[in-house]
Amino acid sequence: MWAYEMPSPPEDEAAKMSPEQMRFYGTSKAYQARWDKVQIERTSLYADLLEAEAIWGVELKELFKKVFDLEHELFTRIRHYIELINPDTAEASKEAIRNIDKKARDIMYDDLSDEPDEYKKDLVSAIEKIEKYLKPKLSHENV
Repeated sequence: MWAYEMPSPPEDEAAKMSPEQMRFYGTSKAYQARWDKVQIERTSLYADLLEAEAIWGVELKELFKKVFDLEHELFTRIRHYIELINPDTAEASKEAIRNIDKKARDIMYDDLSDEPDEYKKDLVSAIEKIEKYLKPKLSHENV
């Protein structure tokens, strides 16, 4: 997360906030802005998938299910992270989230190593299956 992505709260709100609340405001707004971009693209993708289903059937939609499941997994982890860093979240709620997250894989940060982690492997695999399905259908070669 870059500092320029994290807005400051409006002055009237900031006057009522602790430093922790102000940091949380910027971080949560930055994540929201990032996720808004995902939602815009997903909405567009849904329209394309409906068209593809009408032309080719449901197979492509089924292939995308894995990508959407991985997206949901990431969304859930981000939502949990936001709740955990929120200074106004009750400690009992934070503890419940920590207990849920004990069973989840750590996917919030990519270490950028040459060897991808399990989550990235799953995502790359799902995308490769989609590409394999689409390439012959989108070929522009004359037969």
